Amino acid sequence: MGSFNIGDILFQLAAFLVLVAIITGIGLLMKRAVSTDRRLKRIEEKVDELKEEKRRERP
Repeated sequence: MGSFNIGDILFQLAAFLVLVAIITGIGLLMKRAVSTDRRLKRIEEKVDELKEEKRRERP
């Protein structure tokens, strides 16, 4: 009754690793979304600057 089976230990370890992988995956997806948003904002600012610069050059 008080003994541990290797199969039980391996199952618990696998279940724990799956849980950790899911949490890590969600964290990485959120980090990527924030990074992409920042990158898009920088690109939009650059395009706006170029448009303004081009508009100033026109006579």
